[in-house]
Amino acid sequence: MALSGCYTPDAARLSAQVAQQAPAGAPLATAVQRLVSEGFRCDASRQAQGIDCSRTRQGALLYTCMERVILQPDASGAAVAALEIAPIACAGL
Repeated sequence: MALSGCYTPDAARLSAQVAQQAPAGAPLATAVQRLVSEGFRCDASRQAQGIDCSRTRQGALLYTCMERVILQPDASGAAVAALEIAPIACAGL
C-alpha cells in the first residue's frame, strides 16, 4: 500500500522548487517572500554572509527532515547572486 501525499526527501525537487521561487538575479526581498510563502523561515540578520532559509518537513514514518537554502546577495545586497542548497538532513526514531 503506497501512501500518497506524504513527504519524502527529494533533493532534485527541492532544487527545482527553490530555483523557481528564488532564481539568481531576482530581487532579494521578493525571493525571501516567496520562500516564506512556501513554508521557509528566513534569517536575514547576517545578510552580508547570506540569508539562511530553512523549513522542517514531517515524514510518514516518524522522521523529520530539515530543508535549508542560503541566498547569497549580490554586491549591492538587492538581488540574489547565487543559491546554496544544503543536503536535506533527516532524523527520526
